[in-house]
Amino acid sequence: MKQTTLFIILLAALLLTACSQKEKTYRIAVSQCSVGNWRFKLNEELLAAQYLYDQNVKVEIINCYDRSDVQVRQIDSLSQSDIDLLVVAPNEYAEVAPALRRAKERGVPVILFDRKADTDDYTAFIGGDNVAVGIMAAEYAMQLVEQSTGKHILEVTALQSTSPSLDRHRGFEEVMRNHPQMDYQCIFGNWDDHHTHDIVKEQLEQGKCPDVIFCHSDFMARGAYWAIRDAGLEGQVKVIGVDGLPGADEGIEHVQEGHFAATCFYPTHGEQIVKLALDILTGKPFERINYLNSMMITPENVDMVSLYGNELQQQKADIVAIQGKLEEYFGLYNVQTKVIWGGAVAIALLVVAVLLTWRGVVQIRKAHRRQKAMNREQTQFYTNASHQLKTPLTLIAGPVKQLLDRKVLKGDDRELLEIVGRNVAQLEALVSNVLNFRHEVQHTVSDETAESAINTLVPKDIVQEGHLEMLNQEDTDELPNILIVEDNEDMRRYLRTLLANRFYVLEASDGQNGLRLARESVPDLIISDVMMPVMDGLQLCKHLKEDFITSHIPVILLTARSEERQQMEGYESGADAYLTKPFSATLLISRIDNLLATRRQLRQLFDTNKQENGSVDVKLTTQDSLFIDQLKETISSNMANPNLKMDDLGEQLGISRVQLYRKVKTLTGLSPVELLRQMRLQKGKILLNTTTKTVAEIAYEVGFNSASYFANCFKKQFGKLPMELRE
Repeated sequence: MKQTTLFIILLAALLLTACSQKEKTYRIAVSQCSVGNWRFKLNEELLAAQYLYDQNVKVEIINCYDRSDVQVRQIDSLSQSDIDLLVVAPNEYAEVAPALRRAKERGVPVILFDRKADTDDYTAFIGGDNVAVGIMAAEYAMQLVEQSTGKHILEVTALQSTSPSLDRHRGFEEVMRNHPQMDYQCIFGNWDDHHTHDIVKEQLEQGKCPDVIFCHSDFMARGAYWAIRDAGLEGQVKVIGVDGLPGADEGIEHVQEGHFAATCFYPTHGEQIVKLALDILTGKPFERINYLNSMMITPENVDMVSLYGNELQQQKADIVAIQGKLEEYFGLYNVQTKVIWGGAVAIALLVVAVLLTWRGVVQIRKAHRRQKAMNREQTQFYTNASHQLKTPLTLIAGPVKQLLDRKVLKGDDRELLEIVGRNVAQLEALVSNVLNFRHEVQHTVSDETAESAINTLVPKDIVQEGHLEMLNQEDTDELPNILIVEDNEDMRRYLRTLLANRFYVLEASDGQNGLRLARESVPDLIISDVMMPVMDGLQLCKHLKEDFITSHIPVILLTARSEERQQMEGYESGADAYLTKPFSATLLISRIDNLLATRRQLRQLFDTNKQENGSVDVKLTTQDSLFIDQLKETISSNMANPNLKMDDLGEQLGISRVQLYRKVKTLTGLSPVELLRQMRLQKGKILLNTTTKTVAEIAYEVGFNSASYFANCFKKQFGKLPMELRE
C-alpha cells in the first residue's frame, strides 16, 4: 500500500511540476516617493511598458507617501526578496542613501529615476536634467524681465532635502549670478500649493511685487497664481512652473489660459526606464547617466504641444485597454489550465482516499481484536483529510464556478469544465460525509485526539515573512484597502484574484506579520485564516480589536473549522463575520460590501447637516469612540493655531502621520486637514450665531489667517457668507 501511495504522490508532483514550468519573468520593483498627476502618468507608462519588449516583465509599484523612513524599510524589504532589479525615486537626498548601499551589497541592481541620492551606490540614473531645467527657466525669466520695466525676479523653491529642488535652484541661481543688475530673491518653500500661495501673498502684502516668479513645479505655480489673482495683479506678475502636463488644471492648460507665462516640460518616459532595466538584466551595454530632454512651453508653442499631448494621451488609453484585454485572456487561459490539472490531481487523490478506506475496512474485519485501535486511526485519517481538502476544494470550486458563470468557454472546453465542476461537487459531498462520520464516532474517539491529529498535519514549510502585494492600482485614496492574512500561498493568490479588480490588496503569511502590516497600513478590512503559524487568526483578531490604531477595522475569519463552538470562539475574539471553507466567492464579496457600507455610515457622524438634524444613529466601538473624542479634543484645543499640521495632531495622539490619515479617512470620509477645516467652520458658525464678534475676529479665533479666505470657505460649506447668516 505504501509503495502505491508513494507512486501516486510522485506522479501528482510530476504533473504539477510539468504544468507549472514557465519562461523567465523579470521582476522589477518600483519605490515611488510621492503621489501626484506627474507620478501617476509615470506609473501608467511603467505598467504599459511590460508588454513592449521581448522579455517577460512584471513591474510592481509601491509608494512611501513622502516618508523617508517608510521608503528605507521598503528598499530593505524588497532587496531581500526575489526581485531582479529595484527602481527608486529617493524621497530625500541623504536619508535614503544607506538603504541603497545595503541593496548594492545584496547584489540587487538599482536604477535611480527622477531624483538622486547622496551615494554612488547605484547602477544607473535616468530622468530629467534638473540643473538644465533651472537654467532654462532663468533664461526665459530674463527674457520676460527685458519686456517689462522692472528687474525683480523671485524664486520659490521646493524642499531643499530633495535633489530636484537642489538642482533646479543651482541652475537658476547660476544664471542670476551672471546678471547682478537683477533684483533676485530666493525663498525656500516646499512642494505644497497652499504654502506657495502664502509665501507670495506675504511678499505682495509687504509691497515686494516681483516681475517674474519661478516655482519648482506647476502645482506650486498654481498657488502663486492664486495669490497674484487675489491681489488683483493678474497679468502684471509672470509665473513660470515645471512639469508641463496636459489635462485639466495642469501646466499646459494654465499657459493656454494665460495664468502662467511658461512651464518647463519635465519628461516621464516610463518605457525608457523599463528598457534600461532590461538592458542591465540581460547584460546589454548601457549608459550609467541618462538625462531626458526638457523644453520650455510658452504661449508661442503651447497649442502645438497641447495637441501632441492629447494625441499621446489617447494612444496611451488605447494601449492600456489592450493591456487589460491581454491580461484577461492570459489569466483565463492560465486559470483554465490550472483548474483542469488541479481537478485531475484532486480526483486521483480521491481515488487514493477511497482505496485506502476500503482496505482499512477489510483489515478491521480480519482483525476484530484491533477494531478499537483501527477506528481511532480511521477517525484521525478522515478528520485530517477532510480539513486538509477544504482549502484546495475552495481553490478549485471557486474558480470553476466563476469561469462557468462568465459563459466565456464554449463547446468542448465548457463541457470539460462542467465535468470538473460535477466531480468537485462530488468531492465536497464526500468531505461533508467524512465530517459527519467523525461526529458519529466521537463516543469512542475523544475530541483531543482529533485536534492533535489536525495539528500534526499542519504544513511546516509556512512562509514566515509578511508580504506587500504591489498591484497596478496607484490611487489608494479611491480604492478600499483589504489585508489578506493566510499561510496558504494558493489561497492568498485566489483571494487576491477575487478582490484585485475592486480593492487594493495587501498580504501577510501569518498573524504576527498581519498585525504589523495592519498597524502600518491601517486597511479598510481584514480577511484572515484561523489556523496559522506564529499567531493564529483568533489571537490576531483579539489584538486588532484591542489596539487603538486598528480597533475600527472589520475582520472576516475564514476557516475549515465548522463546529458551532469554534465559530463562537471567532465571534468572542471580535470577528465581524465568519465563513467556513469551502466558501462562496459571491457570499464573501457580499460580506465585504456590507461591512464596508457599515463603516461608511460612521462617516455621517462628521456630516455637518446630519449633525444639525440629529439623523445619525451609528454605534461606535469603545476604542473608536475614545479615538474620536481624543481627536475632537486635540483639534479643539489647537484650533486657534493657524500653523497646525497633521504631524502635530499625530504626535499628540501618539500615532504616525500615515496611521492618522488612514484612521481618520476611514471613520469620517475626510482627511485630517479637511476635518480640521470643517470643525473650524462649524465653530465659526456657532460663534456667528451666539456672539457679536466681527467676522475677522471669529476667523482668527478658529485658526484662519485671512478673513476673506474664511468667508470663501464658509460659503462653500454652508452656502452663505458669514454676514448673510447673521442677517
